Amino acid sequence: MLMWDKPEVLEGLTIYRDHADRSTYYVIPSQPRFRIDDNGQPVFKFIKYRFPIDRQDGKKGGGFLIADVEFVVPEDKLTKIQSVLQERQDQDWRNRGLQPPAPQVKIGQMSFLRGSASITVLDSAGTFVEKITSPGAPSLYGKMITPFTVELSAEGATLLESALQDKGGVVQVAYDLWMPVRLPPITATVWFRAEKFMEFHQAIDVEENFWSEDSYRETLTEKMTETNSGGVNVDPGGVTDPKVISSVREWAWKNLEDGVAKMILGDIPPVDPNAASTWYKEHDLENINIDKVVSKVVSFRRTYKEGAIMEWNPSPRGTLPNITSMIGKDGKPFKWADFSRVVDLNDPFFKQLNVTTRANADFGKLPLDSIEVKIEYKQGAEHSVKEVLLKTPDEVGKFSTYIANDSYKYKYSYQVNYKNASERYQSPVIESDEEHLTINVGDTGILLVDIAQGDLNFNQVQEALVTLQYSDEDNGIRPIEQVFKLDKDHIDHRWVQVIFQPRRNPYRYRVKYYMSDGKEFMNDWQTGGSSKLFIDDPFSASKTVNVRGFGDFDTRIDTIFVDLKYRDDANAYTQTHSVALTKESSFEDWTFPVVSETAGMVTYSANIRFKDGTVQQVPETAADQNTIMLGDAVLYQEIEVMPDLVDFEAVKLIKVTMHYADEANGIDESGDLVFKKGAANTLRWSFPYKDKTKRSYDWSASYFLADGSVKKIAATTTSEKTLVLPEMPA
Repeated sequence: MLMWDKPEVLEGLTIYRDHADRSTYYVIPSQPRFRIDDNGQPVFKFIKYRFPIDRQDGKKGGGFLIADVEFVVPEDKLTKIQSVLQERQDQDWRNRGLQPPAPQVKIGQMSFLRGSASITVLDSAGTFVEKITSPGAPSLYGKMITPFTVELSAEGATLLESALQDKGGVVQVAYDLWMPVRLPPITATVWFRAEKFMEFHQAIDVEENFWSEDSYRETLTEKMTETNSGGVNVDPGGVTDPKVISSVREWAWKNLEDGVAKMILGDIPPVDPNAASTWYKEHDLENINIDKVVSKVVSFRRTYKEGAIMEWNPSPRGTLPNITSMIGKDGKPFKWADFSRVVDLNDPFFKQLNVTTRANADFGKLPLDSIEVKIEYKQGAEHSVKEVLLKTPDEVGKFSTYIANDSYKYKYSYQVNYKNASERYQSPVIESDEEHLTINVGDTGILLVDIAQGDLNFNQVQEALVTLQYSDEDNGIRPIEQVFKLDKDHIDHRWVQVIFQPRRNPYRYRVKYYMSDGKEFMNDWQTGGSSKLFIDDPFSASKTVNVRGFGDFDTRIDTIFVDLKYRDDANAYTQTHSVALTKESSFEDWTFPVVSETAGMVTYSANIRFKDGTVQQVPETAADQNTIMLGDAVLYQEIEVMPDLVDFEAVKLIKVTMHYADEANGIDESGDLVFKKGAANTLRWSFPYKDKTKRSYDWSASYFLADGSVKKIAATTTSEKTLVLPEMPA
């Protein structure tokens, strides 16, 4: 049996000698690890999976880690330890003068009385780890194997997959293994004593009187005590190792706890004081004295000496190294890909098509009796057909089938049965892949439009006549027309017409308004597709005209005065507006209510006042678009004048006069350019023009010579963009 008071460390492992056989040793593994099977492969599997995306609970997937943990000494280290111990024993044998060979060193098999194992992975039973399953106790023989399975959330699977491939480790294992060992030369005494004591006294004294009331006195005392004491005394003797002394003390305290748990000291039942009163009342006893004493005691005392058997827990625990840091038989690290797998659970074999069918129609208020829906799925070997009968909007039909060829397409048709009518509507066969199949009112062969008041103000509108039309002559439906009157007493109507065909086209409607002041307005035909038609105020529509000014508001244009007019002759409706465009506000948007967005016409006139005081009139003009542009479109021509040929030693100064005129467009511009020695070589002059065909200008020059004389160049007309001055006038 293991003697654990004198351990030694070899190859990082703790070694203990047997208490009787000097050739037998016990090696305690330093920490657990993933189990290696007989083929040298880790018993380890990581699985990450994902669900189909249409899972109702919204769970995306998760993962599993399935592995075995073992508590064993590596073979290479065990061989080295055995070699060192054998060499030591051989030397000891020779030192003692004994005949070789020395006995072979044996590595003893440790025996365990009981044990448990716990696994910790990430945040066990938290956000990442949903559950850890393990037996809770390892095998107490051989490699003390503990299997475990970790169930992971989707996020946990991703996190653990990455963490398990780094250096170090993530999975932590803690063993509690209790084994029998020989007590070293140390004495441990365990003792316990428990006592319960009860003392009870009761006295009743009655004095009977003939002429007065009897006197009655009762004295009652009760005392209960309970004491518990115990302890552990350890005499270390010659043992000095504090770990050994501490382990013996912990074991002794555990024995004390176990012993106390087995010693049951029952409670002392209390004494009923009413019993004595009964003796007085029923038996007329006048003087009663009761004394009762009860004592209960339990105790034990145990002494453990050298050689006694005690239980010891080496408590091995640690973090398992990742398998990617473990070396295989080929001398290379294990590959993660060999022990992991990603699984897509969206297996085509299990895929299903689930279709819910309902009718979006008011069976109670419409001439609908029932709708028979036939759904058929036919792909590969899968062929399913089902008919669903709908008689209320709350009824839901369900169709389910497995799919083939990864196709969710199915075909359906429906038959509409009408109340009090022998004719019915049979739809064509329609292909779809929708999971929610809804037969709408428009698909049932019934034309349904609910007409209701929108923002109509019946204080201004006396009544509104709404004319509705529908036709589908390509499918045999001739034009249908119905007129409804809306007033303050009739604010809604329903147009229901059985047409025995789906409504494929939009309906048309037009409204004629009779105003309270006697005026009448009628808007244009409009189209509608909704089953709800709201009739609004006759002026609920609006029109916007954008007025934009352009031109040179800095130096040329002062203000543009614009008069706008909108006229709808059909409805005798007119709107006017005036605006002034300036440099600070060169645009304006005019929005006004109209009866019809397409009816009516906008006209405008304007006066453009220039900064020189002149005014240009724009006659009344019909606007052919919503944006009106007004202004003075002026272009500019730039002229470069170059004196490069002039000798400024002979010429002191040159004045060049530029002039441009266009009487038809009211343009007359002139300017002077002065050249002298040391000034800029090239000067520029520009003039505005409107007529692109008239860009010729006049220029003249005066040369002031160094001798005081002046020579001139007469006015000359040219269209050159670059003017080169001659060296000297002719």
